[in-house]
Amino acid sequence: MPAKEAALNAPLSRPMRRRLELLGLFAATALLLARPDLATLAAGLGLFLWGMSHLEEGVKRLSGGTLDRWLHNATRSPARAIGVGALATALVQSSSLITLLAMSFVGAGLVSLAGAIALLFGANLGTTTGAWLIASVGLRFDLAHYAMPLLALGLLGNRLSSGALASIAGLVLGIGLLFLGIDFMKLGFETWQDGLRLDDLGGNRLWHWPLFVLFGIIATVVMQSSHATLLLTLTALASGQLPYLPALAIAIGANVGTTVTAVLGALAAGAAARRLAGAHVVFNLVTAAIALVLLMPLAWLVDVIAAISGMAATAWPLKLALFHTLFNLLGIVVMLPLIPRLANALERRFPEPARLPPAQARYLDKAALEHADTAVAAMEQECQRLNRRAYHLLCTAILLPSADVIGHPPQRETVDTSIDPTAWPAVNVRYHERIKPLLAEILAFHSLIDTPLTDEQRTHLDNLRDQTLRMVEAVRFGEVLQRSLLRHSARTSPLRDAHDDLRLALALGLNRLAEEPEASDIGNPVQTVRYRWQRELAERLRQQRLDPWLASTLMNDLHQVSRLIAALAASPQAQ
Repeated sequence: MPAKEAALNAPLSRPMRRRLELLGLFAATALLLARPDLATLAAGLGLFLWGMSHLEEGVKRLSGGTLDRWLHNATRSPARAIGVGALATALVQSSSLITLLAMSFVGAGLVSLAGAIALLFGANLGTTTGAWLIASVGLRFDLAHYAMPLLALGLLGNRLSSGALASIAGLVLGIGLLFLGIDFMKLGFETWQDGLRLDDLGGNRLWHWPLFVLFGIIATVVMQSSHATLLLTLTALASGQLPYLPALAIAIGANVGTTVTAVLGALAAGAAARRLAGAHVVFNLVTAAIALVLLMPLAWLVDVIAAISGMAATAWPLKLALFHTLFNLLGIVVMLPLIPRLANALERRFPEPARLPPAQARYLDKAALEHADTAVAAMEQECQRLNRRAYHLLCTAILLPSADVIGHPPQRETVDTSIDPTAWPAVNVRYHERIKPLLAEILAFHSLIDTPLTDEQRTHLDNLRDQTLRMVEAVRFGEVLQRSLLRHSARTSPLRDAHDDLRLALALGLNRLAEEPEASDIGNPVQTVRYRWQRELAERLRQQRLDPWLASTLMNDLHQVSRLIAALAASPQAQ
């Protein structure tokens, strides 16, 4: 019996899953072939979703990071964040894009959680403009008439152009697909004019409302687009297949369904992105609960506003769009004063790890790869972490505490003190523990960045990578130097005086670099010491005061120090 239960509970094998997928595909194909009206409806929905993806991608490529910077600057005050979030979502017609962008900002440490939460509130409000556009334009005009030339221009532009023109062509193609999808949806519902009636579920019983809310949630989760759910609802409402009040409940469910995108995006992200996803879920659930409880009063308020504004009493799609906007506004009014408390509660619920492993990246979340500015910011901050570690490791390489090098000019007395070789960890060991694994993560992250970048951003990323590699190169030179310094650390060693001069010169260069990362003269003390000891070596060899073997060792050390400082001079150091 246990064996049977284990077999039942075991996950399906890959061949079995493939067979089930093929079976489902054949069943769906058979159903669509048997029901042309359903096939038309499905085709319209597919074209609409395809158009949304082209529209979103075109906006991302055309903005070239401008949208990212705009949203980043907007999070400095809650009111501004809500307004800009709403406007940005209205322009790009994708609350999912704004949500993932806000998650990237938080994950990369660019904005506070409270500011990103306010941005999400605005995105929820901005997404209601989609219902207005569909209700006021999409359902009133023959969009197929305009879709064909847009599709032709978009397809030709994508094939024959590049750069900004290709991005514009992608936008045109997306709009054409949206128009064609809406027209197909209208045509599909018109064929169901007498075959599908939901009048019996008009809200006469208490269980009707949760049922329609659940339908809105499921539809949005399956299609990954609240716009698609609202399009489906609005076309059904306009064609008479769906009563007005159930349509309002479906719109509430569509709002809740959008949280799935945020949750999925946060699964592979850090604690900061999970907090924002939690805020999105809380806001949409609270807003949906308020809207569902106040459904009838809100419907009455919609009728009053519609009558005052001159809207026809039977303009159900426009009334649905108005209802969608009203209950999102109500949610913002209720939740806005609670943003600080919500942020604090989420920070307690999703705390940062008490201590990250030394080699683990902190800012390289997958969510940061979605957008240009967040990818660049994540690279910047992680490269700064690696550079700080490399900086302290270089102090270890020259056998000086970093506290005696950073923050104030190094003193000769510190360099002259006795050296205990057992007190200094090997640079090679620390490099493989703390530097190399982090470098591997940085290089892997850089290779995965395929979001549209401006020339300036692309150059900046390449410079970050190259500077980091040169900093690591300096550490490797320091590793060789440390071995020699430790071998000749005794006060009686013939090389100790020269080594102390080199250590002090390098410490001065590191100190200068810490104070002025762009300084170009950090190698001056090293060059001065090198030239002096090259002359001193020649003199001591002529006078037979220094063994040639030791002289060659010192010449090699002088060379290693010159290579080390040259690498640092090309690698601006984060403080």
